[in-house]
Amino acid sequence: MKTEKLWGARFSKPPSPLAEAFTSGRDVRGVSPADERLLPYDLWGSRAHVVMLYQQKIITRQEARALLRGLKEIEKIWEKGNFSLDPRKEDVHTNIESWLIEKYGVEIGGKLHTARSRNDQVALDMRLYLREAALSFINEILSLTQLLISQAQKHVALPFPGYTHHQPAQVTSLGQIWLAFVESFARDLRRFQEWYERFNENPLGSMTGYSTSFPIDRILTSKLLGFDAPTSNALDAIQTRWEMEAELAFIINSLMNHSSSLAQTLIIFSTAEFALCRLDEAHCSGSSMMPQKRNPDPLEIIKAKSALAQGKLFSLLAIGRAQFLGYNRDTQWSKYLIMDLIDECLPVPVLLNEIVGKLKWEGEKISSLTKRGFITAPDLLEAIVRQEKIPFRLAKTLLERAIKYAEAEGAEQVTYSSLNKAFQENGMNLSWPAELLQNFQDSHYIIAQRKIIGGTSRPGLEKNINRLRQKLKKSTLWLKNKQQQITTALRALQKMEAKI
Repeated sequence: MKTEKLWGARFSKPPSPLAEAFTSGRDVRGVSPADERLLPYDLWGSRAHVVMLYQQKIITRQEARALLRGLKEIEKIWEKGNFSLDPRKEDVHTNIESWLIEKYGVEIGGKLHTARSRNDQVALDMRLYLREAALSFINEILSLTQLLISQAQKHVALPFPGYTHHQPAQVTSLGQIWLAFVESFARDLRRFQEWYERFNENPLGSMTGYSTSFPIDRILTSKLLGFDAPTSNALDAIQTRWEMEAELAFIINSLMNHSSSLAQTLIIFSTAEFALCRLDEAHCSGSSMMPQKRNPDPLEIIKAKSALAQGKLFSLLAIGRAQFLGYNRDTQWSKYLIMDLIDECLPVPVLLNEIVGKLKWEGEKISSLTKRGFITAPDLLEAIVRQEKIPFRLAKTLLERAIKYAEAEGAEQVTYSSLNKAFQENGMNLSWPAELLQNFQDSHYIIAQRKIIGGTSRPGLEKNINRLRQKLKKSTLWLKNKQQQITTALRALQKMEAKI
């Protein structure tokens, strides 16, 4: 018998490839060197730098052609997986420059570093890398929120138990619950966009942090790299390398906290005790010993990664404290922290999209929980205040007594006899019939009565759905514009290279 896993015979389908990779983590997969993933960005920055040096007559046409030819050759070698970084050369910048020197001699290869420092090189590479990561997060959050909105529309009028302190609180609708998560993720979406707008500036040309006497054109390199403008202060661009990483890490942490909350909610709702929903088998795992197990491992790992994300954020903030003027080597470790954070967290909205899309809700169990545990009592309380025209505090005291009497009767909702008894003990009589009492404890009736902004009525939720769809539409257009800006920059670079 061939065995690949120690569980799975009770499952009708294998795990989703994404869920499988997500749950196995680094147990069976390694992490590539940080500068390997910076190589395409370093090549892009070097190509733009060479074009600018030629345009400013700092290097000759022959030198520019040779350097560009060499950079493109490195790119081809790298794409085939054959350009390995030599640890003796410290970093990606030195590896590329030394390859060019070996190929063309120091007379040509040695000119690539003109008007440039490794300080502004790595600052540039990280901005390009993080900018792309931010766009990836935005794209995945857009997909997730669009799915959640469709789920909200589908369940807009489905009564659902709401909880506080893990105890039954009030009846709501499943549509409102989905929209609550949409609101959270939509704020994360906007935070990523704001981060992008704030840091889409070009640090290339800052040199060591104190600029250069060469007549470089930073506006040109900004255009060729898809930036909005050059950074306005060379020193600030170099000595605050931790800042954009830490701010992005905070935004990722916000996303992870919201994701963790959704994960925990689905875990609890899918337990045998609640049984409100059922996770697809592609997003569960088994046990090496217990044959009945059907565990929500991917959702549990989302929670773990939320904790991991907080640690990365605190480390980035700590690196940024007490920085002296200019570049300090401790900021090099900000690279590893933010890269690990992105690796661990970028798959989360993708996985949640998968999980939610295949989630099955148990209608009968949901309906039963909207009639138990006196979950309709808060809305009945408001009805008593209105119908009897008595103070809220008095009405609450009377209803608390009625709940006690109803519990003694073995009821799960307030009965007419229990409420009438509580009123009579206080020298009062109910002014409305038993039929009306049942209306005030009917879950469909209850959610339809909450017509205020933020409430659970169908018209209110549908209005909110339309508003959120418009916001997502704007964010989708924003994303397309930013992607187009990058594409336009690359085309402009190619055109200028062709003219050299």
